[in-house]
Amino acid sequence: MPNAEEALECYLSIAQAIAGKTDYELVLEVFASRLRALIAHDHLDIVLLHPSGTQICYEARMHTSWSHTQNPAKPTAESPIRDVLLGNTPFILTGDAWTDERLHFDGSDSKPLFDANLHSRIVVPLRVQGVLIGSVAISSHRIDFYNAELVGLAQGAADLVAAYLFALERGKEAKEAAMAELEANGREAALRLGALRLTEGMERERQRLGMDLHDQTLADLARIRRRLSRIDGGSAAAQKEIDLLQEELDHCLDEVRGIVENMKPGVLQMFGFAEAVEAHLLRCQKHMRRSIEMTVQDETDDQMDTLQDTVRTAMYRIVQEAVNNALKHADCDCIDVLIAQHGDRMVVQIDDSGTGIAEADLLSNRGISNIKTRADLISATVRFERLPAPKGTRVEISVPMSAGDGLPV
Repeated sequence: MPNAEEALECYLSIAQAIAGKTDYELVLEVFASRLRALIAHDHLDIVLLHPSGTQICYEARMHTSWSHTQNPAKPTAESPIRDVLLGNTPFILTGDAWTDERLHFDGSDSKPLFDANLHSRIVVPLRVQGVLIGSVAISSHRIDFYNAELVGLAQGAADLVAAYLFALERGKEAKEAAMAELEANGREAALRLGALRLTEGMERERQRLGMDLHDQTLADLARIRRRLSRIDGGSAAAQKEIDLLQEELDHCLDEVRGIVENMKPGVLQMFGFAEAVEAHLLRCQKHMRRSIEMTVQDETDDQMDTLQDTVRTAMYRIVQEAVNNALKHADCDCIDVLIAQHGDRMVVQIDDSGTGIAEADLLSNRGISNIKTRADLISATVRFERLPAPKGTRVEISVPMSAGDGLPV
């Protein structure tokens, strides 16, 4: 049975791994992989409820007819775990799903239990702000493999991932609404407006997840850190182990704080675009092992902060991505960010002193693809330029001041 420190380490690993991912299957595979360090399993599925009385199942490690059908939406009334999904029971713990009468009733879609050889199961609810949105089910081929203590750990993991899955679901619904609007109101205009709404909704849910991590995970780690500081190890060897554990927790605290700030980001909301970019550069400097000179120059008297909030946030995310790419790939020792206004457009230039971008990078680099996608969503243009020595690469993002018009403020 894992101890509290191991559980927190696993939860932190899950939070770090899923942050920023927007694909259901990828989120689920990462979640299942990291959770195995806490609860061994052969199959994991996540069910998300829909208002129509149906549900959609996503599976990891093994796939059954619960998810692999032409019509993945199934009636919740036919689900073998409907008692959890309907809120009739707080969880299901069974030593053998094959013989558990709770899972087998007239019309029950329980055949995949036999097809996939699933015996021991833990099923816990997913809730966001007290509202039941689905479930997490963890299964093993072995009989009587799980116990009541593991139910609590499974529920902790479900609570951690619930807000993120909720955000993905709202994003999916926003995308579907955008496509419907596209067909009704014209192709290009409706697609861009819908994409902006999707971006806004995902950013809002991302910020809420950041607040959840701040209020719960960060507080738990800080409390454990304070308790450790009051422990007398007794022997020198024991004290050394405690000191090492304190250092690891301090590192975890820094990591969580960074994740929270990237998800919120609080400095952008409170102090504006230029200050947020400078704060990001300072965080990058803190975690780099080599000396890097970084500057931010705003020639616009904070005109970037007059943009629609969704557009401003997207611009900030693009700058983050460009800076992170330079630090990771360019082997640079200097990064300069310039914020300027050219007519009716706001322009941000990120110059680095690295090795310089190559044509192949423009075709294959995932970070560059993310930048282009974010720019397209806000009607911005992005240009990559290889600079002469001593500078290496310039990334220039230009966005019209009117970008985002039509979105609710």
